Amino acid sequence: MKRKPNKFLSIGLFIAGIALFLKNSSIPLPDFIDGLLLGSGIGLELIGIYSMNYDISKFRNYKRNLLNKCLNK
Repeated sequence: MKRKPNKFLSIGLFIAGIALFLKNSSIPLPDFIDGLLLGSGIGLELIGIYSMNYDISKFRNYKRNLLNKCLNK
């Protein structure tokens, strides 16, 4: 059974790919920025892989409620 990659997985692969490309090209990045890009890319990939097999509606609702709390105050 072939599954279509979701948004989290696609964005995570894109961010990690950009970070690795910039690290290996002639554009020097500070270590903090490089680590931040790679970490966020890997984190999004893991969430994408998890959401392929399990329901993450609780996570989405928590994210939405947290965002609403931060923006309303």
